[in-house]
Amino acid sequence: MSLLTQFIMWFFVLLFSSQVTANEHIENQRLISISILTESVPLAADSTQKLAIVMTPKKGWHGYWRNPGDAGFPTRFSWKLPKGVSIGEIQYPTPSQLVTRDIMNYIYHGEYTLLTRITVDKSVTVGSLLPIKLDVSYLVCNPTACLPEQQTVDAMFVVGDGRISKNNLDKFNKWDQKLAKPLDANGQFSVEDDEFVLALPIPSSINIDNAHIYPVMNNTIVNSAKQSLEHDGDFLKMQTKAGHKLGDLFQGVLVLNNGVALSFEANKAGHALFKSKAENNNYSINENAWLTGTTAFFSAILGGLLLNIMPCVFPILSLKVLSISHKGSERDTKIGSVAYSIGAVLVCVLLGGAILGLRVLGYQIGWAFQLQSPTVIAILIVLMSAIGFNLAGLFELGTLTSGSQWQDKKGPIGDFWTGVLAAFVATPCTGPFMATALGAALILPTGIAFVIFAGLGFGMALPFLLVGFIPGLRNHLPKPGAWMSVVRRVLSLPVFITVIGLIWILMRQSNNNYVLTVLAATMLSTFGLWLTGLWQRSQHKGEWWPAVSLTLLPLLAVVSWIPHTHASLQFEQQEDSKSIVFNQDKLNTLIKKQDVFLYFTADWCLTCKINERISIDQKEVKQAFKQNNVAMMVGDWTNGNSKITEFLSKHGRSGVPLYLWYKMGMDSPVLLPQILTPSILINQTID
Repeated sequence: MSLLTQFIMWFFVLLFSSQVTANEHIENQRLISISILTESVPLAADSTQKLAIVMTPKKGWHGYWRNPGDAGFPTRFSWKLPKGVSIGEIQYPTPSQLVTRDIMNYIYHGEYTLLTRITVDKSVTVGSLLPIKLDVSYLVCNPTACLPEQQTVDAMFVVGDGRISKNNLDKFNKWDQKLAKPLDANGQFSVEDDEFVLALPIPSSINIDNAHIYPVMNNTIVNSAKQSLEHDGDFLKMQTKAGHKLGDLFQGVLVLNNGVALSFEANKAGHALFKSKAENNNYSINENAWLTGTTAFFSAILGGLLLNIMPCVFPILSLKVLSISHKGSERDTKIGSVAYSIGAVLVCVLLGGAILGLRVLGYQIGWAFQLQSPTVIAILIVLMSAIGFNLAGLFELGTLTSGSQWQDKKGPIGDFWTGVLAAFVATPCTGPFMATALGAALILPTGIAFVIFAGLGFGMALPFLLVGFIPGLRNHLPKPGAWMSVVRRVLSLPVFITVIGLIWILMRQSNNNYVLTVLAATMLSTFGLWLTGLWQRSQHKGEWWPAVSLTLLPLLAVVSWIPHTHASLQFEQQEDSKSIVFNQDKLNTLIKKQDVFLYFTADWCLTCKINERISIDQKEVKQAFKQNNVAMMVGDWTNGNSKITEFLSKHGRSGVPLYLWYKMGMDSPVLLPQILTPSILINQTID
């Protein structure tokens, strides 16, 4: 072998060795380290849980958002999953801007976490090992250099009880807060002479100083162009330069100065839609809005009036008959009815304001949102138990009794708070006329919306205003007497039935430990009320201390405990082959080949449960569905669901129940009445 040949061989050996060494060095010197975490450890079968991809760049380096901006490329993910496991869409936290001359990039400084959802099929057995492999391609940069990297992340998970530790819960909640919340309503945009004009339904009360809009798709607007933002009534108007890839739909994320981020979609529309108030005085509050608002206002009054005969309001109605109808004088009667009315109206306005404010911030909530919280249900259990024991005679509270010295002392205040309680407990019910009114309130200007919410409270209070101000009506009521003591105790029964219903709802929303804690708190409160009752009879000083201390201290423990909630009804529906859990994509597929009956319910909605018992679950209805190949899809809103809330809003509703019938091949459904009968459903199958 010649010296030249030996030299060439050694050259290639050294070259190959240096390449291997370089590759090993790169492998050990990744500029971004990646780890995969799940919210529950171990995972649970037949469930969907959160999964986090934690990206940690080395100091001085940064990663990129889903739209990297004028330079770079988006991160690419490729999953290799075992059978029975699926991964949802990747969700990105809000980015920061990096401007270099005329180049705008959307980046992350420091560690950032991408979230998605992992679904484990019910066929996967407990104890199974789930190996997951993720191939990631991404760009990482510093102020002077950019390097593409690719790595494979391996993770092994085990299937078990799906418990979530407090540390993991806090960690995932913190990551969740960095995601953009979906804006409830779509915006609109127009393009004229390369000028992009966007209008979003953002109330003028929201501060937009230093706000910025990030386009989800690149080149839909010019990234580096100045964005001019201003309020035009209850709309946010943004002007900038249009990009060359702008179609009929614009998707973006609005990031406010306080860090709140709202994701939105906007549809293309005519430029005339974005004239200023000077050009169009009816831009945000026009004649049609006032006409719709007036109609909705009177519908809300009628809906509130009908709430007084709904099953969920009857226990509170019985208290009002006792506390308002038999005041000692004309003046006391009028004051009591007005105080009750103020309490009912105030609660409806405050709840309406909370809904409007939270929806603006991107939270998909609707009417009765507070009853989607196990903590609120727990407080109501303790409160309603106290009312029941008061009626049963365990202790005395003049507001809820008749003829005692306490009534004269605390009548108007007690009437006010009873009105508050009546309106608060009534919110799960959505009766006739009420659903349309509340749905309109969520899309009309804010001022009109508050008037509609006030109309609902006024409707609830209307019977008591009439009794208070029309003596002739009071003359037809039974006169006070010994019979009222018996009636009081009888009326405690529906209150205790309400408590049992609330306990059942709590069992559906949280775990057994939390339910047991709430029952223990209720027992302590009852014991304190009993002591108060004994001290009242013996004229003992400080008679309210036992009730107050033994109620407030356990309640503080209950409120401070965040229970692990679950959607038990949804799991039951998945096991029931005759019903399908609500899913928009699945719905679109089903209506192409068969009729679909879609309804939305909640465990705390008594109207929903009555309709299910007397109509939907009837044997003849199910048989008609089977014979005519009708699919039944169910949306459970017990614990809240942003997709369901958004769907309800699109159909002009803010709460449940909602019943829709889709004819095969038809995108527009038939809206069914809120009070169902078997014949209504059967007739739909043969029409």
